[in-house]
Amino acid sequence: MTYAALRVVAALVALLPRAALSWLGGALGVFVGSVLRIRRALVEAAMDRSGVEDPAAAASSMYRALGCGVFELLWLAAGSPARRARAIGDVAIDRAFVEALDDALTRGPVVLFGSHTGNWELAAAAGARLLAARGRRVAVVAKAMSARGVDLFLARLRRRLGVGVIAPLGALAAARRALAEGDVIVTPIDQVPGRASHGVTVDFLGGAALADRAPATLACRAGATVLVVAAEREGGEHRVRLLDVIASPSVDDDPRAWVARTTIRATAALEAFVRKTPEAWLWLHRRWRAPEAGPRLVATRQPG
Repeated sequence: MTYAALRVVAALVALLPRAALSWLGGALGVFVGSVLRIRRALVEAAMDRSGVEDPAAAASSMYRALGCGVFELLWLAAGSPARRARAIGDVAIDRAFVEALDDALTRGPVVLFGSHTGNWELAAAAGARLLAARGRRVAVVAKAMSARGVDLFLARLRRRLGVGVIAPLGALAAARRALAEGDVIVTPIDQVPGRASHGVTVDFLGGAALADRAPATLACRAGATVLVVAAEREGGEHRVRLLDVIASPSVDDDPRAWVARTTIRATAALEAFVRKTPEAWLWLHRRWRAPEAGPRLVATRQPG
């Protein structure tokens, strides 16, 4: 879909009351997941392999949640700044995360290991707002989307939500510069690396998968504390949860071993969360596929 078309759709959705988003999003999820059945077989097979009790029901819940997320973001994209501020303010952040974050910030750099859970765009915006109150900026590491219109729409939406976008750069160098300036980095841990040599083999939800070493490599080189976080819908509320805290490497740690150990530990924390709330994670992407050449990671930063 082109950028212009997305703007028109967003303008129309913005006219709706917030209460309508859940119904419309649910309907979109049913259409995509149960009528068009986009990747439905892949999703249910992955859920079944991982031991989800009722894959069909869990898959339906996931598609409905994704549909709601789409309508929420469209509604916010063309809405007023006050509307966006209220929506971000409505995201609940667990006290455990706030306390762990504040503690980690006193010790040095912080890297947040995120994932495609809940409405991750709103979760990032809530994190940016929390950190802005502490005089910190946020840099989110993300892959540029192949659909340029969608990529541009999301970039401008993130800026409106308080998570801005900077020009594409090598992720490691850009992120290390941001950390040196006192920013907090958010980087996903549930994507396949571009090359097999860039990953660590892990058991994830019942299948062998490659976990990208880049997030842990960044944390290791920067001497950063790692907070593993995830987002979910709890009733009608968005919530950000703390999954694990991993201390920065000590002088006695072998860097390569620390990176592998941290990557495996963080993946295990995410797996435990997904097993508990399978509808919260994006099962649609081919998490267990072999690596293939793709675009370099780029960093996005909250405007200073």
